[in-house]
Amino acid sequence: MPRRTEHTQYDAVVSGEIQGSATAAQMPDISCRAVTFKALSTNAGYVYIGGAGVTKADGTTDITSGVEMAPGDWMQFAPCSNINMFYYICDNAGDDFCYLAML
Repeated sequence: MPRRTEHTQYDAVVSGEIQGSATAAQMPDISCRAVTFKALSTNAGYVYIGGAGVTKADGTTDITSGVEMAPGDWMQFAPCSNINMFYYICDNAGDDFCYLAML
């Protein structure tokens, strides 16, 4: 029997831009119920989103490679309690991205 999907109503939205970093960094402390990320279309390289110790994808099997976002790519909404659960690393310090957090 198919599972019913529960509709969630959000009360507010917070959005912003995060400056890229060529070393792994933690997202800012923003409480939320779901978040999505979008790499800027003007980026020269990729943005990688993952957990603590996130690394760039390098063609080897590991447990740290982040989800790769090419310029203009976005991730589906991820349920979470705070966007600081996520970490990021970029090919270049100028590869920025934006977030949209639902409260």
